[in-house]
Amino acid sequence: MRDYIDILLESLSETRLSALGYEYFLQQKRERLASEALSRSLSKDQQALFLSYEEEHNASASMRMDAFARQAFLLAREIYR
Repeated sequence: MRDYIDILLESLSETRLSALGYEYFLQQKRERLASEALSRSLSKDQQALFLSYEEEHNASASMRMDAFARQAFLLAREIYR
């Protein structure tokens, strides 16, 4: 049996883009443009290192967001008991 919080996290993950506003997408575009500009200025070896860094950074950010959401659900469960 799956943990109910895992089910809630999966549902949030599937619907999160619809909850984000214009400012988020504007910021995401600025981030992409800055990343592309940085990448163009790097050598091939540096680009590979940067890509590796981005992958690890994204993985840790995902774990951080899941932990935050899990803590929110646990707190809500305690409040409504």
